[in-house]
Amino acid sequence: MTGMVRKALTMAAGLALVASVASAGVPDNRFSTSDAVVVGNASGTAIGGSPAGFDVVVKDVNNAPLAGRTVTLDFSATPMKVYNAQNAGTTLNCAAKTISRVTNASGAVNFASRVGKYDNGNNVDVIADGVPLFVVKGRSTDIDGTDGRTGLGDLVQFSAAYLSAPATQQTDFDLSGTTALGDLVIFSAQYLGGVVGTYCP
Repeated sequence: MTGMVRKALTMAAGLALVASVASAGVPDNRFSTSDAVVVGNASGTAIGGSPAGFDVVVKDVNNAPLAGRTVTLDFSATPMKVYNAQNAGTTLNCAAKTISRVTNASGAVNFASRVGKYDNGNNVDVIADGVPLFVVKGRSTDIDGTDGRTGLGDLVQFSAAYLSAPATQQTDFDLSGTTALGDLVIFSAQYLGGVVGTYCP
């Protein structure tokens, strides 16, 4: 190896090290993770996937978990509706259509989102400390997003999917890939619970 090549390799390694150090502590989507779908309701009960709720783990370029970071779910690019009351520990910005929570010592955060309606595109932005990480889908047992509850209109839509169109995305609340018995259990609990909320203006 010539001296010039060795010098170039050393310089490249040094630049990579500088870049890594400079990015340490900054959320990085290559090492962070999140669920693929936010599943919400009017009650603020964690549902969707296993474990229940929408989970995000924030890490930096060195794969180190980042504690105390604000993770924001931004629904502004979706037709979904955010309720004007959220669970304790969740910060709400009605005007921006966002909800936020702070990561724990493992860089993890779990949302039990109070939202209505759905978006089957990847349009819900997942952001950590202002750094965009992912875009995901969103849905709610309040399927129609019209009356602040999982009500009769939602039952009509759920029943049609359950009985005749199991591939319907917006009624797959347990994220199994189809609208099936597990989703009926989730939907029924919300429907019978009768919780009524108010959407952000």
